Amino acid sequence: MRTRAALIALGLLLSPVAGPAADGDLADLVRAYLKTGAEQAPGVVAARAYVEATRPTAGPAPQPDVSVVLVPYSAALEAELDAVKAGLRDSVDTYARAVTRIETARVDYERALLAAGGGALVRSEITDGQGAARVGDVPAGEWLVLAWREGGHTAKRFKLRDQDTKRYPNVPSNVTYSLVTYWRMRVAVKPAETVEIAMSDRNTWMTGARQEAGSPVPPRPPAGKKDSQKRR
Repeated sequence: MRTRAALIALGLLLSPVAGPAADGDLADLVRAYLKTGAEQAPGVVAARAYVEATRPTAGPAPQPDVSVVLVPYSAALEAELDAVKAGLRDSVDTYARAVTRIETARVDYERALLAAGGGALVRSEITDGQGAARVGDVPAGEWLVLAWREGGHTAKRFKLRDQDTKRYPNVPSNVTYSLVTYWRMRVAVKPAETVEIAMSDRNTWMTGARQEAGSPVPPRPPAGKKDSQKRR
């Protein structure tokens, strides 16, 4: 998934444990976290993913295969993710591109950390059959957790205008999406301590959609072709 190499300017907010970075210098951020990791006992982030019980006599059902990524906290990355969620229902296009935009923002930040010498600060795990994931050797400081699980499908039907139907008879009006559920949280890791986080169906951050088949809008004809038709 790491397909883009883009170094972006990021404003970063750090806890006193990790050291200040008022200028938002990513290299300073990386050095501060690596220094903390070398000088203090690391912490642990223990995640548990589950679905709440549907009956009083039943327990919660664990959610395996949840991807969990831990990165040094970035206010800019957090704001970018918030912007994706805020515009989720603005249009069909923003709905269809939300998952891609989140992946791009995350990968860009991971690439930026790598370029600044902080590739080791990107931590990732996948929950096991019991819905558990344990991220160890985490330097003390503020971290951003982004987790997601892909599952389930939905279909939307879009009504095409008569002229579009005649011009593009083979354009599908049904679009199929796979649903991606996200959890996002900010955690403070302290030396030699374990931070426990719970990810259930009741505290999800956002549900987005990844387009699998179909097209929500018909293709536009080339500008030259349209102009030539008018001249006739």
